[in-house]
Amino acid sequence: MNRVQILKWLVKNLVVTLVIGGAVWFCMSKNAGYRWTYTSYLKNNLDFMRHNPKLTREQRYGVKLGISYSYLQFIKQNTPEDAVILYPSKEDFFPPGQESPFQGEVYNLSWATRFLYPRKIIFPHQMQQNVFTPYISHIAIVNGRGFERINNYQGDRFEHGVLPVKSSKRNDGQ
Repeated sequence: MNRVQILKWLVKNLVVTLVIGGAVWFCMSKNAGYRWTYTSYLKNNLDFMRHNPKLTREQRYGVKLGISYSYLQFIKQNTPEDAVILYPSKEDFFPPGQESPFQGEVYNLSWATRFLYPRKIIFPHQMQQNVFTPYISHIAIVNGRGFERINNYQGDRFEHGVLPVKSSKRNDGQ
């Protein structure tokens, strides 16, 4: 390649880079989700990590997610890894017209599975079609809701927790 060809190649690639960069900038400036991700979410998370470098991942989750993370950790610590959990619905976490101590998307299947894996999660509205329904081993209680999903529950009631239940198809004879 001679100098003219190299210069043409360089100019062409520079123009393509500027066009692509301009298109990305334009899309990001017009899309509220991208703006929020960059200007708020990423920057705030980086600032938090910079100011708290010695916190463990669990401590960072606890600070940022509050009771939502504590609740998921409680469930994880009080259920076996092979548990099948009847998990609260969005309405259980955030009852209409009531204050809730929870934040974020603690009711979201992907979000909850991220913290509870390898446990299986079933929502009340999925019980009819979920193949794991007969294997439910635990029921998560939140905001005092969930006891109604246990036939003839006679025990003490509490605000937040998890209860073991007898499954109709457990292999361990329970």
